Amino acid sequence: MPRAIGHLTVAAVGRLREPHWQAAQDEYARRLRRYTDFQLVEVKDVVGRALPDAVAAAREGEQLLAAAPRGARLVLMTAEGRQHSSPELAAWLQNQLEQYGQLAFLIGGPVGFDPATIAAAHERLALSRLTLPHELARVVLLEQLYRAFTIVHGEPYHK
Repeated sequence: MPRAIGHLTVAAVGRLREPHWQAAQDEYARRLRRYTDFQLVEVKDVVGRALPDAVAAAREGEQLLAAAPRGARLVLMTAEGRQHSSPELAAWLQNQLEQYGQLAFLIGGPVGFDPATIAAAHERLALSRLTLPHELARVVLLEQLYRAFTIVHGEPYHK
């Protein structure tokens, strides 16, 4: 079994309600724990609760930032972020964990991030330039993080 390096947190707005998304999330979370100290935190979705979108995004952002471990490098997942190939993401992830030790990936809800959350982030990454449903984005992020660790460890999952 590979040596665990660093600590990863994925903080995401909302719960996964569909069984297929939940099953995929659980599987990739299990796989990630082979490589790193991994935590998934779901924060309450407040969009659509009689609040203006800007207020809802601000409240969700506060929750996301509070869910990140103190001192973690904050990585905002947004379509406007920097894109990597899978091997580039693996190299980036290894470098970030060696340099900072803790990373927290933040996944917003349907209205995205408020300005304060954007300003608090150290990095912005994109899974795609396409807008993805947050459930799918969460599963894709977990899969790509798992893939990155297999690349770093020279394992055969990545092709």
